[in-house]
Amino acid sequence: MMDSAPITMDEVVDGANEQKTGETGTETAMDVDIQETTVQREVDDEIKIIPSNEETWMNLRFDTKDHGLLWYKCYAHDKGFSVRETGGVKRTSNNKPCEVVRYFGGRCNKEGWRRGSTNNPANDDHVDQQPRSRIRKEDRWDCKAVIRFQLEDSSQKYYISSWLDEHNHKMIPPSSRQFMRSNRTMNEVQKFLIDMYHKAGISIQSSFQALCLAAGGRENVGFTQMDHKNYIRTKRQKTMKFGEATMIYHHFKSEASMDPAFFYEIQVDINEEIASIFWADGRMRMDYFYFGDTISFDTTYRTNKNARPLALFVGFNNYRETCVFGAALLYDETSATFDWLFKQFLICMNGKEPGAVFTDQAASIAAGIRTALPHTYHGLCTFHITMNAKSNGLWWSPFLEELSFLMYDLETEDEFDYYWKKMLENCFNEEEEEEGKKLTSKIEAWLQNLHKVRSKWSSAWLKDHFACGMRSSQLSESCNNHLRKYLQSKLTLWEFFIQFNNLLEAKRHKELRSDYEALNTIPYLVFTNSEVLQQFVTKYTQNIFGNMQDEYSKSIKYHIRPNNSKDIDGMFAYELHKLDQQRNPIDKRIVMVDFVERKLICSCKMFEKCGWLCRHVLRAIDHLGYGGHPEILNIHTRYILKRWTYDAKSGDFTLPAVQDTAERVYCSRVKQLTGSMNLLATRTCMDDDIYKMLEEGMQALKIRAESMMPAMKFGQPSTSTEAELNPASSESEPHWAKALKVRTDPFKSRKRRKNRIEIIRERRRQTKLQERAAEGK
Repeated sequence: MMDSAPITMDEVVDGANEQKTGETGTETAMDVDIQETTVQREVDDEIKIIPSNEETWMNLRFDTKDHGLLWYKCYAHDKGFSVRETGGVKRTSNNKPCEVVRYFGGRCNKEGWRRGSTNNPANDDHVDQQPRSRIRKEDRWDCKAVIRFQLEDSSQKYYISSWLDEHNHKMIPPSSRQFMRSNRTMNEVQKFLIDMYHKAGISIQSSFQALCLAAGGRENVGFTQMDHKNYIRTKRQKTMKFGEATMIYHHFKSEASMDPAFFYEIQVDINEEIASIFWADGRMRMDYFYFGDTISFDTTYRTNKNARPLALFVGFNNYRETCVFGAALLYDETSATFDWLFKQFLICMNGKEPGAVFTDQAASIAAGIRTALPHTYHGLCTFHITMNAKSNGLWWSPFLEELSFLMYDLETEDEFDYYWKKMLENCFNEEEEEEGKKLTSKIEAWLQNLHKVRSKWSSAWLKDHFACGMRSSQLSESCNNHLRKYLQSKLTLWEFFIQFNNLLEAKRHKELRSDYEALNTIPYLVFTNSEVLQQFVTKYTQNIFGNMQDEYSKSIKYHIRPNNSKDIDGMFAYELHKLDQQRNPIDKRIVMVDFVERKLICSCKMFEKCGWLCRHVLRAIDHLGYGGHPEILNIHTRYILKRWTYDAKSGDFTLPAVQDTAERVYCSRVKQLTGSMNLLATRTCMDDDIYKMLEEGMQALKIRAESMMPAMKFGQPSTSTEAELNPASSESEPHWAKALKVRTDPFKSRKRRKNRIEIIRERRRQTKLQERAAEGK
């Protein structure tokens, strides 16, 4: 909580006089630490202490050095000048060392001259002076104002031994006294709020504005925005005192102490320098246990000042929302690095391989998957394939349409071979004279490489693998877009981990919101008479049921008829198709039905690929169920995939119990007290009587708490030492890694692919240059 009222000059003087006479009733002003007090107030109408009256100030006594300086700063603030501390000598009059400070003082901040000042009369011509890289404004005028304090042996208190209060400059007006350096300080509450805003990723300008609003204006904050910035920078420098490598190591140790299921592994080279880092907390491991059948892997996002690639293992939860299974900061993108990463991922997930993983066309990633994940289907991102086609000159619409057909609409390998040849014939006609549509050596080489990996991107092979409806790594791209709201390239790795945890917290909060909506709402049923959809509406999550309902709405357009020639193993075959505008049958599919076991198989294999029934099966169920086979309307439980239901997380997976460490207890208490105090303040501070009652009670509790725990530091639990909370502060612990391995060219990024318009402009420019060259010849 912030101080209820600023300390006035009268309070300091009264406290000092009462202590001089032996009265003990006003200790509030004298108990305030000079380093933690913010002097914010209006100038008193009358200054009680007059320097010329020695009887007034010679009788003042101060318990500590800080109390004396506080008193003098209050006086200086009233008069309009700033103070610089001097002295602080721990020696006796015989120049012998002692344990206490015997002499100290304060001077006007305009005392003396700066070195090399042009206003100093003692300086000669300035021709021979050394040039300064930074020209500073003159802010000293050799002011003689000074005050000196000395320790009194009899009372062991400080008194004013001498005081000269003659200034040779103008005093600062009241409206500008907020900028005086000696009175610009931060109290503990303000420091705590600044740290909290910084961890939340709030900019310095926004957090400073929030502090201004809470204090009632910039003039009441007690410091400037530049002081705010310097505080964050100084704290960052202290945090990184032992190096990023050590701080990262202890960060992971701290996370593991609070989460026993936290897993991390660090790759170290032969020089004991950190190359790559992989980590996953307990929630990531649990999500992978339930939803790790299909993952998307991407390394295109750079998140820190070292431009290290951030590798994310991402997948779908039961709401078909993004969930993170693991993360890594890599040194490079070689096959050896990916081999190490995928092996660590398997160790973290207890050896459970994903059913399918989708990546871009990087050869190093493919090599790592072949080695570490031999039983996992590796699919290539169809979006990246399309973009690579455009970058290789295959940008015209006929080819892209043919490529899309090969990606999404084929069912057998024979169909792929037939339409691949047809695509080459239609799109690369030798008689075509237009530039860019000829089968050049570059295009031919790219097409040959694409054909070699056809099993990784064509639907003719993908239909046999469950992929949650995923066909590209755009899930990772979407996650990267969300990362930009939290992560910036200027962040250090230490700050990166803090912001990455904020990202995870936001995603998990969204999942909790989905759980809440699932308990309080049900999906809107468009087809209320459908017995099939009614069996799914209370089991599937809303997003998945929406997909099924969309399939059901499209099933109405299909015609169905028996196809006896397709009868296999006692299953009845039915042919489905719909008609185009010319009344020709299109989108032909075959649905196999076993009425005894209520088994349904469609040639499109949507259920095998995505996990929900397709439009063809739904049309067959309706047609046959109301046409003499009512048993088929009762959907078998095999077609209600648990991974898409509300009960997807019911299983045998359990996380290790979290032990209450001192740091965990401290964080929990801070959150609880902060929330209670904020709620109480917002509800009661509008009433004057309640506010006064709470203020008096809080002051009493504050004094009582400080008397019970005099050695406690703000922001640290009383039961733990600084070394326990910040292991990096313990110099005795050996540094297991020297430093982070420095990348040779960290800011080198991938070349951006040109779009179609840029390619056309570049081609026209090259043509004009060739024409001009020909004309010149």
